[in-house]
Amino acid sequence: MTALLQPLPTHYQQRDLHAGFWLRAVAWLIDALILSPVFAVLYLIVVGSSAVSLAMQPYGLPFRVLPSLWFVWVLVRWLYYASCEASAWQGTPGKLALGLRVTDEYGRRIGFGRATGRFFGKFLSGFILDIGYMLAGWTERKQALHDLMAGCCVVHRDGLRALQNRDPTAPDSVAPTAARSSMPGWAIALVVIAVCVLLLPFAAIVAAIAIPTYQGYVVQAEVAQGVDATLRARALIAEYIGQRGALPDNNGALGLPQPGSINARYVSSVRVTDGRVVVTFGNDADVRIRGGHVVIAPVGNAAALHWQCSSPDIRERYLPESCR
Repeated sequence: MTALLQPLPTHYQQRDLHAGFWLRAVAWLIDALILSPVFAVLYLIVVGSSAVSLAMQPYGLPFRVLPSLWFVWVLVRWLYYASCEASAWQGTPGKLALGLRVTDEYGRRIGFGRATGRFFGKFLSGFILDIGYMLAGWTERKQALHDLMAGCCVVHRDGLRALQNRDPTAPDSVAPTAARSSMPGWAIALVVIAVCVLLLPFAAIVAAIAIPTYQGYVVQAEVAQGVDATLRARALIAEYIGQRGALPDNNGALGLPQPGSINARYVSSVRVTDGRVVVTFGNDADVRIRGGHVVIAPVGNAAALHWQCSSPDIRERYLPESCR
C-alpha cells in the first residue's frame, strides 16, 4: 500500500518556505569560493603530473591535459554536492550559511542517489542556455529543471520547521496525496525534445568553430616545439658571431651534432646553413606541416642581434606570432 504524505505547499501557499533564484545563486557563489582553493591545488597536481612545463608552452595549457582537468572538476563537485545534500546537513556549506536545505517534494531528507541525479541534472539545466536554472524563478515551488527531474526542493530551514510543526488538522493544511519522487515521464520527454531543438543546432555551430580552432591549436603547438628546438643553435650562433664577426657554415662549425641527430617528436632535423637555423618537421608531426620548414635567421650584428622567423612552405595560420 502506498504511503500517503503531505506534499510541500507551493510558494503562494507559504511564502517563507521555498528559496528563490537569487538566494540560491548567492549560495552557489559561496560554494564556488570554498571549492576554489581545492581546484587550484588539484590543477597544479594534474598539470604537474602531465610533465609539461608551462613556461615552455607559449600557447597555453596543452589540450591533452584538459580531459584530466575536466574529470577532476566534475568528480570533486559531484562528491561535494551529493555528499553534503544527502548528509544530515541536507545542504552544502553555501546553502547552510543562508539557512537553506535540500529535500524531496515532501520535505524529507534525500539519499545519495537522488542527490547524484540532481547534480548531473544541472548539466542539462545549463545546456539549454541556463533556462533550466531560470525555472527556479518561475515554478510554483521555485524548482529548477534539475530539481523537477530529481523530485527535489530547496527550502528555508525555518520555513520547513514551521511547516513540520503545523497542526495537520488546521483548515489550511494541504490534503495528503500519494508520494511522487520525480518528474512525470511526459515532462521529461518534452525536456528532451526541447534540448534537441535548442541544443543540437547550437552544438553544431560551436563544433564548426571549435574543431578547426582546436586543430590549428594542435599544429601551432607542434610548430612551437620546432622553434624551441633551435634555442641551443641560436645561442651558439650568437656566440660565434660575437667572437668571429661571421656566420657559421654548418652544424659542425658550432660543435653541434648532425642535423638528423637533433630531433624531437615533431621535428626530424635542425640544420645550420650560413648562419640560418632550418627546422624540418617530421616523425609524428601533423600532415599539414610534415616535410615543412621553419627558417630562423640572425639579423643585425653582435651588439644588436635579433632573429627573423619565417617559413617557405607552412601556412601562416600555423606559425607563431613571431614568424608571421
